Amino acid sequence: MTDDIERLIGAAAPGDAARLAGVEDAVWSRIGERRDRARMGQVRIAAVAIALVVGGANGGLMLMTPRPEPSELRIFTVSAGLSPMASLDVWG
Repeated sequence: MTDDIERLIGAAAPGDAARLAGVEDAVWSRIGERRDRARMGQVRIAAVAIALVVGGANGGLMLMTPRPEPSELRIFTVSAGLSPMASLDVWG
């Protein structure tokens, strides 16, 4: 865009301000767009950081909770090893 501005300024006659009328507005609008994009980038980084902190805290709290005692009904679970195929050492 720098080359475009220099070309427009160089091509304009001293009294010909009509050709350069929209240049300043275009420059300020592009500056505003870049600021908005930078702000959104910061918001995204903050959201990811908060998610990591919340996830880490949640995982830390889950590690501190006591483990439940094994249930008496564990013989009905899939991992009980009571399958007829368990004695044949066949794993699916």
